[in-house]
Amino acid sequence: MADVHYKRILCMEDDPALSRLLQKSLQRRGFGVELASNGDEGLALLDATPYDLVLVDYNMPFCGGLDVIRALASRGKSVPVIMVTGQGNEEVAVEALMLGASDYIVKDVRMKYLELMPAVIENALYKQQLLNERQQMLRQIEESEERYRKLVEMSPDGIALHVDGTYVFVNPAGAWLLGATSPRELIGKSALEVVHPDYQELVRERLRKLEARGEAVPWIEEQYVRLDGKTIDVEVSGSSFIYQGKRAVQVIFRDISERKRVAQRLEQLALYDTLTGLPNRTLFFDRMNQLLVLAKRNTYVLALLYIDFDGFKRINDTLGHDVGDLLLKEAAVRMSACTRKADTVARIGGDEFIGICGKIAAPRDAEVVAKKIISILSRPFYLDGNECAIGASIGISVYPQDGEDVDTLLKKADSAMYRVKERGKGGFAFCTDPDDKEDQT
Repeated sequence: MADVHYKRILCMEDDPALSRLLQKSLQRRGFGVELASNGDEGLALLDATPYDLVLVDYNMPFCGGLDVIRALASRGKSVPVIMVTGQGNEEVAVEALMLGASDYIVKDVRMKYLELMPAVIENALYKQQLLNERQQMLRQIEESEERYRKLVEMSPDGIALHVDGTYVFVNPAGAWLLGATSPRELIGKSALEVVHPDYQELVRERLRKLEARGEAVPWIEEQYVRLDGKTIDVEVSGSSFIYQGKRAVQVIFRDISERKRVAQRLEQLALYDTLTGLPNRTLFFDRMNQLLVLAKRNTYVLALLYIDFDGFKRINDTLGHDVGDLLLKEAAVRMSACTRKADTVARIGGDEFIGICGKIAAPRDAEVVAKKIISILSRPFYLDGNECAIGASIGISVYPQDGEDVDTLLKKADSAMYRVKERGKGGFAFCTDPDDKEDQT
């Protein structure tokens, strides 16, 4: 990774409290952080002072995050930019990347993104470092072929040449990435030998394009299998040229496993509940909307179960939040275990959960699922030396008879759940059924 010490960062954020919190968090990691309250102020600072990286908030008055990125591009500024967006702004993040942003990070209500911010910054700085080194390398190639070879050997990227699909050159960084102690271990091997089987057809197609057209192919993500058998995620680009009178292919590749892990972690924070690991409200609405589209197209029946725990507050108040958290995690495991793989259980807050039963044969099939959940939650929980007991009140709405959109189905299931609550004991009720059902298991 790049050396992050004494790196100067400009943070454009219109929320003073949040910007100071971010500044203190990054300063503890060794970064120098200056603040701008809006995009216009930030661009003025960039004109006057060099910075190593820019953090820009999407939603700012006068000059928003996307406007800043466009302005930097028009001025020829090459400083890496990380777009900071709120949850639900994934399309904005994609647009920012297309405009030239190095990366993006999504704010979450628990402020967990502050923990991931240093890794995202280091990754952006590292990418910029590689870009600078590659640009420097290309300039020096024009001066001397010998200097080119030396720079290739010193490059942190893996660089290899193969003729007729066989390696004829691999630089030290490439040999190290592929698990070889020396480039000599790879010379003479097939270039496809290091490509994961799932990507070999894709690589063959790219090689055919290189051989047929003689033009470079863009960067793509693949997987390589090292000599020790370990699989790594890589970013690979290739170009074709003449080497010793023969058509040859040069590939540049780098390990992006850490970047993939960070991206997966960001996705986890954005779409999954941090305590239980279940889908959160955002992912619930996304999945439910997708299922409704399929249901309307194929005349499926769907059921939505609004689940609220009975007696959880008492346990949380008497035994403490740590035990309460353990109970929620164990309850999430139990509910997931008693539903089909095609179904979804999501946590939407506190001790409230949503179950989606997709593609059921008849509305009453949801009753079976509700009874299973009530039964499995009624069993004792043994948590940190304590025996705990809870119940569950469940309201059920069914598509299409109870509504054709998520909000309507959710409101009706919530209303049915409160009818069960008002009765004073656990059970379930359909929103269209005035006769509440009690669990008989």
